[in-house]
Amino acid sequence: MWNPFKKKGDPAPDVAGKKEPSKNETIEERLEREMESLPAMLKSKLKDPAVKKRLLDIAKRMEADGVNFKSIRQMKKWMKDHEKELRAENADAQPKVETVVHEGPRIGRNDPCPCGSGKKYKKCCGADK
Repeated sequence: MWNPFKKKGDPAPDVAGKKEPSKNETIEERLEREMESLPAMLKSKLKDPAVKKRLLDIAKRMEADGVNFKSIRQMKKWMKDHEKELRAENADAQPKVETVVHEGPRIGRNDPCPCGSGKKYKKCCGADK
């Protein structure tokens, strides 16, 4: 994390057991390390394997394009440049929602019950609703 009070020559201290990222650390290892510092809401979302896989895929694509993960500006620029692609991929993954269409005439509260009892719908089959 960036510290405005740290002098340029000072090495980063080991804060709360966090280790500094090594050069040969993989994206998966970095994500696991960074998950501890995320808010609880995001941690719970990343427990879903599909979400975690999607995040890893995006991170790998960013790394392949040479994005510096320490620079928020570079990451935001990359996301903006690839926004259409990411939305298209996300739309394919989500199932389509279909509208329920009721067949037959609509039954009113005061209409006779379709079960044939002779009672009003509100006193017979519609009493539970």
